[in-house]
Amino acid sequence: MRAVAPMSPESLEARVASALDEFGMSGTRLCIGFSGGVDSTVLLDVLARLAPRLRLQLSAVHVNHGLNPRAADWAAFCIERCRAYRIALHVSELALRVDAGTGIEAAARTARHAVFAQQPADAVALAHNLDDQIETMLLRITRGAGMRGLAGMPAMRPLSQGGPRLVRPLLGTTREEILAYARQRGLEWIEDDSNAQTRFDRNFVRHELLPRLEQRFPAYRRTWARASANLADAAEVLDEVATGDAEGALEAGCLEVSRLRILGPARARNLLHWFIVRSGGTVSSRERLQEALRQMLHAGGERHPELTFGQVVLRRQADHVEAAASMPAVPDDWEMSWGGEDLLCMPHGLGALRFDAVRGDGLNRRHLLDAGVRVRLRRSGGRLKLAADRPTRTLKNLLHERGVPPWQRKRLPALFAGDTLVWVARVGMDCRFAAAAGEAGVIPQWIPPGAPEGGSCEA
Repeated sequence: MRAVAPMSPESLEARVASALDEFGMSGTRLCIGFSGGVDSTVLLDVLARLAPRLRLQLSAVHVNHGLNPRAADWAAFCIERCRAYRIALHVSELALRVDAGTGIEAAARTARHAVFAQQPADAVALAHNLDDQIETMLLRITRGAGMRGLAGMPAMRPLSQGGPRLVRPLLGTTREEILAYARQRGLEWIEDDSNAQTRFDRNFVRHELLPRLEQRFPAYRRTWARASANLADAAEVLDEVATGDAEGALEAGCLEVSRLRILGPARARNLLHWFIVRSGGTVSSRERLQEALRQMLHAGGERHPELTFGQVVLRRQADHVEAAASMPAVPDDWEMSWGGEDLLCMPHGLGALRFDAVRGDGLNRRHLLDAGVRVRLRRSGGRLKLAADRPTRTLKNLLHERGVPPWQRKRLPALFAGDTLVWVARVGMDCRFAAAAGEAGVIPQWIPPGAPEGGSCEA
């Protein structure tokens, strides 16, 4: 093992303060991603010491994936540590979902970042260090990453549109320097036994590959850091090119297909990559990006391609490409009852239903309550009669006429009186259940998630 001149705690604090100043963090609300490991323990200690001078409003978040039998003990440790620093800690309990083709590490990272994006802060500080950066670069090159991927983890980036930024003030600090600080300060931290298990790719790189590399190239950390900085510069140029290519082609957050069509293949891929990342998504491979470009360019008529990139779903809508936040799945058997309340908040990111009381209009309130109203998602085969002088129509035809794309149709709430369909969002109500003159009625209104008129519902 190479000998390293120890860095004083004051030097590390100065380095972090300089990084925060570069990020523009003074006087902001800064949330610390706190796992309880040595890296985040050091970051917590350093930021607690810097907070008065930099006017930082500190908080912390601990994500419990429940993957380790000691997870509850780790959460308790983090609570105790934050209490000692008088820093408010939010503990998020997650049931991790690992989809086909997604490893545990990637699924856990995606879940953590979704939690980070919801924190009431200007930025979330993570404790990734220089060794983490090199491990990331090596893993990405084995997976065929492009210029942006090989640049490694950025020191600062947005987590989501309108949400907090993600900052990494320890990215230029080695793991040895962090350990030296922790020992000099007499800090306590959690040792995660899974970090020694080389069946995980990152641990294999850390324990098997990099020690061999260090034997031959003792200064590889700093030279790879320079390479990362050079690649980051090149990636920034690619983003500037994409920004110019997108000028005049963005409308309400959507990208015109015609702009992709007139560019050469490389610049079109670059523009689409920039658009996905700008919208909060992640691009895992060149092949998937190329497939997305192909589908976005050639879809037409009844074809509505839909591809997922991290937390974002890419779709073709008419002559535009849309990148929207992915929504949680809704169980096939989901339903809930309506008992006459004015506002009904729905789970699974479905938003809310508002019931406006009227006279002689809308659905007959008494008939609904007598029959028992259930809220479900619309289902294939449903039919509605929208007016007395018009025939009964299938929902499929009505939705097509209104231009509702397939991905929205899957999440439209519907009202059933008993087993009879009486209303569907974005379509309307069945006239056979209308309130007569003078009768009490209700007009249902669907409030999609995040809409400003969502009342007291949590989006």
